[in-house]
Amino acid sequence: MAQNNSDLFLTMGAVHRGTSDWVRTNLSGKGRHSVLSLSILKYLDENNGIAQGELGLVLRRDPMTMSQAIRALQGNGLITSQTDKEDKRIKRLSLTKKGASLAKSIKSTEDKFLAALTKKWGKTRVNKLVKDIEDMNLFLNEFLET
Repeated sequence: MAQNNSDLFLTMGAVHRGTSDWVRTNLSGKGRHSVLSLSILKYLDENNGIAQGELGLVLRRDPMTMSQAIRALQGNGLITSQTDKEDKRIKRLSLTKKGASLAKSIKSTEDKFLAALTKKWGKTRVNKLVKDIEDMNLFLNEFLET
């Protein structure tokens, strides 16, 4: 783990890659999806009908990257896109049945990881980690706005 503050970004990146790879490897089914695709599916499961641009902001991805990921997910029959009724420039995203099934599998796989972490660390420590990461994300939002 991080032995000094300069190792923080390396450690955060390694943790993100490691946990994401574990989830991808342990998902049911044979499809291989990018971490961004899995994030999109999971977020849409909880925020159906979100605008593509808004989702890009939440996931901190540029419009071109989001468009490519969305097209791939549409091509795989996992999401649909509909033009907003009031603003024709906005595309609203929704999960298909196939996409919703994969999103549930993502959540179930993540739950297995969190259960193992909670067993190892205890609920209090895991809850503190979650709170600290949420606080760091809020700080990052504020920091990037300045």
